[in-house]
Amino acid sequence: MSVIRMRDGEELVVVDGKGMVFNASIKECGKKGCVIELSGTVKESHEMQTRITLYQSVSKGERMDMTIQKSVELGVYRIVPVISERCVVRLDGKKDKSERWQKIALEAARQSGRDIVPVVTEPVPFAEAVRSASDSIKVIPWEEASGVDLKDVIGGRRPAGISVFIGPEGGYTPSETDMARAAGIVPVTLGSRILRTETAGPAVLAMINYELEM
Repeated sequence: MSVIRMRDGEELVVVDGKGMVFNASIKECGKKGCVIELSGTVKESHEMQTRITLYQSVSKGERMDMTIQKSVELGVYRIVPVISERCVVRLDGKKDKSERWQKIALEAARQSGRDIVPVVTEPVPFAEAVRSASDSIKVIPWEEASGVDLKDVIGGRRPAGISVFIGPEGGYTPSETDMARAAGIVPVTLGSRILRTETAGPAVLAMINYELEM
């Protein structure tokens, strides 16, 4: 059942899910739906200018769901689920999972007032994720990173895009970190604590938000 508490003549904001935001008003509502009239005035988008892609190693059940939900709330532009060597999840029905994760992203975008709905792609192998990352800034949080943090890498810039790689519960293997570094992905430290996989992605997004929006 769909419920609408607004009445004829009331004003609202309409988003197309791709970044366009319009002022609008309700002309009339009936059992079959509502007629909405756009006022022609486009509101300023509140989306971040820097598009952040989260390459998130797939985690168990609700952990992955929570990562997607909170990452969308924190402004992620795109989420790419990644199958890395130490992932404990085996995805038989990849399409079913992707559809579920996209629904979670949609609901999180609605709840947090996003102007777009971030895309959650189908899962890809780690090597493919590394090859596909084309942003000017690419980082991989790693507990063995030698004192380089996000602030050092961003360096006061406002890049068009940032790629963030987050490992699974057991972390990345040495061969994966070597592959990432060879592709220009910079290992960074998140401080003295080791974060769980479902926490690390949203934590990095919050840090990037702070650096770019100050």
